[in-house]
Amino acid sequence: MKSCVKKGCGFLLGAVLLLGIVGAIVIYANRPKWKEEYGQRFTDVVYGNREHNTYDLYLPNGAAQKDSLALILYVHGGSWIGGDKIEHHGDCYTWVQKGYATATMNYSLLNEDGVSIPSMLEEIDSCVQHIERFAAQKGVHIRQMAIGGTSAGGHLAMMYAYGSSHCIPLRFASIKVGPSDLRILFPYNGNAKAEDVEKFAFSCSGQHWEAPALSPELLDSIKLQASPVAYINDSTALPAIFAYGGKDDLVKPENYRELQALYDSLGRPYDLIVFPNSGHFLVSDKDCSERYDSIINVYCKKYFGY
Repeated sequence: MKSCVKKGCGFLLGAVLLLGIVGAIVIYANRPKWKEEYGQRFTDVVYGNREHNTYDLYLPNGAAQKDSLALILYVHGGSWIGGDKIEHHGDCYTWVQKGYATATMNYSLLNEDGVSIPSMLEEIDSCVQHIERFAAQKGVHIRQMAIGGTSAGGHLAMMYAYGSSHCIPLRFASIKVGPSDLRILFPYNGNAKAEDVEKFAFSCSGQHWEAPALSPELLDSIKLQASPVAYINDSTALPAIFAYGGKDDLVKPENYRELQALYDSLGRPYDLIVFPNSGHFLVSDKDCSERYDSIINVYCKKYFGY
């Protein structure tokens, strides 16, 4: 979708790309420092054949002695066309010190040939399998996991959590500002160019479509196919923590309201934190950030068992 972005495609809004760029600047400016006493680290481990198929893995001290070691895997944001695994280094450093294996991964992006949301999900699955094997080679056995992500990474984390089988039992999800319904994020644009509509449909589905066939109704069904809300049901709705900005003009409140309604209807456990004064980056409500971290700590103890 590189040409799509360059032409200002009506589906991939300029604001989305701008947010990804600004977010990257913020992340690099505040990059945390690793300390050897945190545990062991393995950086840029290759899990696949594409350029961005790498992850960083952090193992807590004494990991080989833990019978039920848990992994927390983070998926970065960046509008599906940018971003980097360093976005979640701080999260990894925090939770590895508390005794959990942590990892943050890169994945192929929509501005690369042949990449779609379904192929991204396949890469997440490949990464999880590789982490399990790699850790075992180090004498460490990961028995359970949680998945987290921010923005586009939150969307992918939810898609993986709700729509996939898991080689490692998945205990909970931790999501910040993840689009839950692409019909909301990308409303119909009747003025979009045919080639851009075709590229968008491929990005969502991994299938090639001809523009004349892509009616508004079909486009909505394709967007829903790539939306986490389509996969939440009684057997998939694992415990989850959701954080959204009350002033987020990109991932609008309808996204968390749909999640809330689904979880309530199913009677499944979740926590929703709305940051009332924050936009997409959730930076204006320190008390909410502290509450979010506190709830993750509760979920780890409750669903990991330590």
